[in-house]
This record gives sequence, structure tokens and C-alpha cells, in this order.
Amino acid sequence: MSGKVTARDVAKAAGVSPATVSLVFRDRPGVGKETRDHVREVARDLGFEYDAPSQPRKTSTILLVIYKAHGRVVADTPFFESLIKGVSDTTYKLGYHRLSVSYFYAQQDHAEQMASLRSIKCAGIVLLATEMRATDVTQFERLGVPIVLLDNWFPSKNLDSVVIDNSRGAWSAVRYLMGMGHQEIGYLHSKTEIRNFLERQDGYLQAMRQAKRGGVDPWHTIVKVGSTLESAYEDMCRYLDGNPYLPTAYFADNDIIAMSCIRALREHGVRVPEDISVIGFDDVSTAVMADPPLTTMAVPKTNMGGLAVRRLVDLVRGDTGGEVIKISVLPEIIQRQSVIPMKETDE
Repeated sequence: MSGKVTARDVAKAAGVSPATVSLVFRDRPGVGKETRDHVREVARDLGFEYDAPSQPRKTSTILLVIYKAHGRVVADTPFFESLIKGVSDTTYKLGYHRLSVSYFYAQQDHAEQMASLRSIKCAGIVLLATEMRATDVTQFERLGVPIVLLDNWFPSKNLDSVVIDNSRGAWSAVRYLMGMGHQEIGYLHSKTEIRNFLERQDGYLQAMRQAKRGGVDPWHTIVKVGSTLESAYEDMCRYLDGNPYLPTAYFADNDIIAMSCIRALREHGVRVPEDISVIGFDDVSTAVMADPPLTTMAVPKTNMGGLAVRRLVDLVRGDTGGEVIKISVLPEIIQRQSVIPMKETDE
């Protein structure tokens, strides 16, 4: 093997996670004797040199990295403000005296940004991965500290994650609309392809197919719109200016899309909720102030940030069994005024 052997190389050769290699060479609990011996043997064979001080490095800093691939989803919105607040509050609660927040922009020089991150002596990283793909994560793994992903997960990566149960949340939203008597249910779906929205699409389609409601293929009831307030509004206006199919209710990928499309509907003479009911997803702080106040699927955003920090601190302290876990939080319905029961009509 050419070049300096890394902990990641040892992990791959030994068939374990990088976190397990870290636990072994820091002499932390959570790894069985057989695995520990196997990792050390593989490391010796590869010529791995562990640059550890006589005592483990102690730092009271947690690093939160906010990754922006395009910024069409991750922005200074109430949703992400709440996630970050959860990270911050729990960091200090658990005795880490500093939270360092760094933005990483996919369109800017990666080497320069990674060098800046390496200069921060942190115990571990919470990586806000909403706009990330699996290939984007590799450069952060090379930093050699524990990582917990927030708001995304990747089957190919052995990293802990805290995510929303998007599929079941969307399924629950659609079933709620059905319980209110709506049979023709459309879907306001983001054009931005991130895992959250794709999983919500799966939940919508699953609920529609299971119920076998209405005579319209659910794929034909999807209206694709932008992810920002203005782009969602403009795309919905273009759709309504044509010859649109209008259901009695819409499920929207998130509250921003829901509120933007309600604005477009009303400007085109469609009353919400009298003509069409709309349910959102996230329960951002502005949802209650919308006109009408938005019925939505509430995501425990602050708690998600806190869960990510708690898991990260467990990894830093070696208080795990070496397992990789995905914590999935289930949204709950918040009933407001944008959804009303479907009125029965005479045949």
C-alpha cells in the first residue's frame, strides 16, 4: 500500500468501521477482545502508525458543519434554526464549553475549506447532511474524529445518523386527509432531489396505492415546484395558468412549499380550505401565522439536534458497543385551519 496508512485503511481491511478502529487505539471500551486483537493485527500488517499522545487529547469543542450543495433547501429558515438550536443547547448541557459552527460550500474550494476545519481542534463533528450525497461525506471521514450525520443517512456509510421518518410521516399526512373524507389528493413535490423529499414521495404513493382512492393515477396528481418561497409560488402559478387537475386536497413536501402554493391558489380564485385543503410538513414557526394557519406534520427539530449531539458524545467517550445506529424520529399531525372535512355531495 502506497502512502501513509490511515485508520480508514485499517477499518476497510479489518472489515470494521473507522469508529471501531478509533476505539481500539484509544483503548476505550465498547469493542470485544476478539475484534480488538484482529484490528491490531491488521494494523501491524499494514504498518499503521497511530499518532496518539500519552494521554487522549481532551477538548471541549463540538464542531457543527453545515453543508450546502446548492442552498435551495439548507438556508436560514426556522426549520434549520431549530435544528442548530438543539445542537447548541445540548452541547453546553453535556459539558462541552464550545460549539464551533462552520459552513461548507460545495461550489467553493474543498481543500481550502478542509484545511480550515482541520485547524479546529474538536472532539467530534455533527454534520448537517441534508443536501449531501454519500460521496460528499468521504472528505469529512478523513478528519479522523467521530461523526454523526444530521437530517440524512447513507446506506454505504458506517456512520451514525439522526433523521426524520419521512416516508411514514407523509403516509400519515395522506391518511389524515383521507380520514377527513378526501378521495382526490394531490402532491406538491419539490423539484430538488434530496433524500427527505424522495422518501416523502414514497410515503405519499404508498398511502394512495394502499387506499385505492379516486380514479386518478397518483403519479398524475404530482405537481413539481421549486423549494424556495418564490420558486414554489411561481411554479404553482404556471401550473394553474394551464389546464390543471385540481384535487380536493394537497399534501406538500414542506411548509414553505405549502404556504407558497396556497398563495398561488388564492390568487387564482381557489379558496383554501373551502375548495382545496392543504397539509404541510415540518411545522416551522411561521406555519401558525399563515393564512389560513397551516395544518402540518410537526418534526421535533430541536430534539433531533440534541439527539445527534448525545450520540456524538457517546462516541467520543467510547460509551457504545461499536454498533452503527440510525435514529429515526416520527412527525405528528398538528391540526390547524388549512384542512377541513370533505363535504358530502348529493348524487
